Amino acid sequence: MKKITSFIVLVMLLNVLVVPVLAAPDVYQADIEARVKPIIEIDGLQFKDLNGNGKLDVYEDWRADIDDRIADLLSQMTLEETVGLLFCNNTSGQFSGTYPVTYNYLYRQDCPFEPAEDEPFSDGFSAWYYINEYHNRCFLDNANGTPEEQVFVHNEIQQMCEDTRLGIPMTFTSDREYNSWGGFVDKPHAAFGTANDPELSEKLLKRYAESMKSVGVHVTFEPYGNEIGAFNGEDPEYIARMTELEVATLNENGLATCTKHWIGRGGDASFQNARSVAQNVDNWLEGWKAALRAGTPWIMTNSGATGLSNNVPVEYDKATMSYLRDTLGFDGIIVTDWWALGMGSQVQGVTNEGVDIGKLNGRQLYGMMLENGVDIFGTVVTLRGEDIEARIMANYPDCIVNGVLEGDIDEYYVQRAATRVLRFKFELGLFENPYSDADYAIRLGANSSYTGKPINSLEEYTAAPRNIKSNEDLRAVRNEYDVALGEQMQASSAVLIKNDNNLLPLSLGTKVYVAASSDDLAEHYAQYIDYYGPVVATMEEADVVIGDFTAINDVAEMFIDDAKDAGKPIILTLNNTLPRQESVINAVDALMYLSFNQKADHGSQLPGFMTTTEPWVYADMLFGIREPSGMIVKEITRNAEMDALQWKDLAGDQGASTWVRLLLQATMKTSETHTTPENWGDPLITYKYGMRYGQKGDFVYETLVLPSVIVEREVAGRWGGATIQSIAEQANAKVGEAYSVSFLLWNHGGSDVANVEAVSNGKVIAEKLMAVNGESWRVVSMDLFFDTPGEHDVTIGTLNATITVE
Repeated sequence: MKKITSFIVLVMLLNVLVVPVLAAPDVYQADIEARVKPIIEIDGLQFKDLNGNGKLDVYEDWRADIDDRIADLLSQMTLEETVGLLFCNNTSGQFSGTYPVTYNYLYRQDCPFEPAEDEPFSDGFSAWYYINEYHNRCFLDNANGTPEEQVFVHNEIQQMCEDTRLGIPMTFTSDREYNSWGGFVDKPHAAFGTANDPELSEKLLKRYAESMKSVGVHVTFEPYGNEIGAFNGEDPEYIARMTELEVATLNENGLATCTKHWIGRGGDASFQNARSVAQNVDNWLEGWKAALRAGTPWIMTNSGATGLSNNVPVEYDKATMSYLRDTLGFDGIIVTDWWALGMGSQVQGVTNEGVDIGKLNGRQLYGMMLENGVDIFGTVVTLRGEDIEARIMANYPDCIVNGVLEGDIDEYYVQRAATRVLRFKFELGLFENPYSDADYAIRLGANSSYTGKPINSLEEYTAAPRNIKSNEDLRAVRNEYDVALGEQMQASSAVLIKNDNNLLPLSLGTKVYVAASSDDLAEHYAQYIDYYGPVVATMEEADVVIGDFTAINDVAEMFIDDAKDAGKPIILTLNNTLPRQESVINAVDALMYLSFNQKADHGSQLPGFMTTTEPWVYADMLFGIREPSGMIVKEITRNAEMDALQWKDLAGDQGASTWVRLLLQATMKTSETHTTPENWGDPLITYKYGMRYGQKGDFVYETLVLPSVIVEREVAGRWGGATIQSIAEQANAKVGEAYSVSFLLWNHGGSDVANVEAVSNGKVIAEKLMAVNGESWRVVSMDLFFDTPGEHDVTIGTLNATITVE
């Protein structure tokens, strides 16, 4: 049995490199690297003899037109090889991969095998097997490891591809957007939207793209902040702006985007479940149009959920797929999400054309998806046979191969999809040089203190030290510029919700008591807080108490109660959990929402790493070395009932009446960008809200409106006599019944919260928390309750009224 690790010997024997030769006017040598196949020279130029026939084929000629190269290659491919291009499964068929990688993971040929104990995610298949048995040329690689470890693995797989009959290279995709330090850190998705800092976002995205490209990843299955209610909130205008920035920056810097999930899965609800009685579509499309304007080359479908027709999953809905291909004009690669055939069971539904897809076989399902414009089918594993119910979340290329051979699938659609797949590879230059440079990846991702080196064999990979065990370890070796940008994003994405009496930032030397969701976390915070002010053991010793929690649970509530009993000012930070409880906001003196989380997307996160706001940045913000400057990207509801009534396909309508909601709907429909005002509803916290240190609100109460009743009154006429007229008069209240009043609350200062109180006879009879953006206003409605009859003088802020209670 040939050992694939012997490829390194061939590298030395066939060693061909990048040669910038000028052979003729305006013809420059392409970057060429071959590790298995020979190099041929023609007219002073070098080409890879990928099929090993000793001559230059059109598809091997980097000077030729790409359409001609594709046509030539397809003419040499078998049907099985062509169909192999249409499937993308996880590397070695493992959703979370194996780290560190093993011989079985990469090279083993007698598959399936019995996985070893150190391969818990393995189904018994290797990368070599998928490349050679199924002709797969697309892997979803959510790999863990350092830059040089990933370069080694990706290069080994590319070398296996080069060693095949036609030498077609692998396209590596990843659910992760920043994975050069795989499993250590990833993109902090929510932070980008919350920070609302395009300049910082662009700098980070540029580095993500360069880093991913350096380790050999070609496509990121990102973004999905283009979906309403996801990371960029629900304002279509803001979603479009952030999506266009992300897609353009990544693509311009070498990392292709696969925008997902057509037509929508993220956020509060999928497109299918978000559609209200209004059945809104135009606002959902703003993010998609932005991604297309920015040139996204791939799009992923939302497998399992319906599209425009509300009846079958999008891949089977001709209307939804045609809208993308024909109306929006997308001609790039469409890849399904990982359960196009179904998840727990086969897909169900009846198409507009009357086809019950639950009764179709595998050939028919694949054929329908291909006809509708799908190019690549994604899932974890690829299997033989046509029994799709054997393992529903798998791919079955035999369905397509046999379907074409027996006339059940039109080969035209197979060729069309393969053409798009090959075009991407040719345009990327993968046929000339699919390999990555570990030295460059290390220089890009690490600093001069890092001791990692390029890896040339599995033995070297296995023996490499793995001594990065904590955030501090990683910070010490990562590129300093990347570290600085990431730490800036941590502060920029923190949202200051409340800051009574300018409690924050704390003065140097302030004595602090620290609590957190876990004792270990509290100790970690305390280690860095202690640089600025002494951390004390009890609340009684402290000048201020600080609590950081991932949920408002019994532990958090007990912390607040204990702090109040101790009579200490309370600073509460909510870590990756939104401030949804009005009572909690009222109970504390300062509150900060921390949206940052750089946990690895999909696959596995390496143990020992804190993925949320790092403790030194946390301490910096508390003491004013850094300032939280983020905003709330999606209005926060007051309660579950209000949230249930919201239209998830319309922004700004939390707590809105039907009348106001229809006004918002009309405003959205007539707005060029389908945006809506953020202050027409009645949420707990509005979109765009975020305080700043040293700023506070300047509230003005205006225009108190009381309930009215219509009465008939005799009114003297102008020229004598009298007429009966209908007149609106102030209504009387009734004991124990709600008496609804409304007024305007203006804020002429910075964003801030006001605890609005209605006071009658020295007693608070109603209160309501209102978060008002700076230089903005909100309508406040309150229900007043009286327990005794008679005349009641009521004061709300600077507003006064006398109300008769019956």
